[in-house]
Amino acid sequence: MKGRKTLVMLGLFAFGQEAVARAQTTDEQRFQLGSVGVSLGVGLLNGQSQEKVYDVDEGGRKISQLNWDIKQVPTLHLGLSYQPLDWLSLDASGWTQVAKGDGHMKDYDWFDDDADWTHRSDHPDTRIKQAWQADFAATAWALKRDELALGVVLGYQRSQFEWEARGGSYLYSSDDGYRDISGTIPDGLKGITYRQTYETPYVGLVGIYNYRNWTLESRFKYSQWVKARDYDQHHLRDLTFTGNNGNRGRMQSLALGLSYRFHPQFSVKAGVDYQMYGESSGSTRVKDLESGERTHYSGKSGGQSSRTVLSSLALNYRF
Repeated sequence: MKGRKTLVMLGLFAFGQEAVARAQTTDEQRFQLGSVGVSLGVGLLNGQSQEKVYDVDEGGRKISQLNWDIKQVPTLHLGLSYQPLDWLSLDASGWTQVAKGDGHMKDYDWFDDDADWTHRSDHPDTRIKQAWQADFAATAWALKRDELALGVVLGYQRSQFEWEARGGSYLYSSDDGYRDISGTIPDGLKGITYRQTYETPYVGLVGIYNYRNWTLESRFKYSQWVKARDYDQHHLRDLTFTGNNGNRGRMQSLALGLSYRFHPQFSVKAGVDYQMYGESSGSTRVKDLESGERTHYSGKSGGQSSRTVLSSLALNYRF
């Protein structure tokens, strides 16, 4: 199935190349050759990432899962575009958090095959330390009309998210009982720092529809070549976990935007972008910070995934 999707995307790209010569444009639809567009905006980021641990000696049974939430994190957005050819657009865009946003983490463990989770800790005091994304893309316009434009996109993006969990409460199971141990962790005490990184070459499609001063834009991105890495530091245990979760992860993204043009060179755009990184799994390296001892777990001993929704409002100006 993945091979079929790749062939479809490559076919669409070939079609875009063949259609360039006969693409029709109008002065209203076409960007001026050599022009530069700049966008500046703000947004809100929401979502959840997951961190998983598997026991490769027991058939890959899941033994731990941490859910890292992202809640209403304010972001700053910047974008640049350039039109070197009538049929080609180049874009560089990105966003970054501008304040330490709210989060939430819940940690579940399974130490008994015959039971639901046996251990759980809850950490409402979880902060988003880092969240950002940089994106570089080239769009070949296969079709341009007065009201409609369609293009094929090739791009690369890098995304990173980092959390810090403090304090909280726990409910554990003892050797002689089930969920029979409970307690709290002192407020402000640093427990876990966790970071996810995604490096993603992708292909995609973009469509633009114009109606008077309004423009509706849809952008779809797909990748099955994601390089996924994560890093987990357990401060109370003096342990770090570094995950190499492969270079064949999957990403899908769908963005919708609605713009209103106040002036031929000036517009405002509201958008929403849903992005999903499917679970990638791979080896894990554990380091004891006190003794310096290192342990390597091969196979699919760890995994990571992420899904986010980013809402934004931006001003756009073309020179």
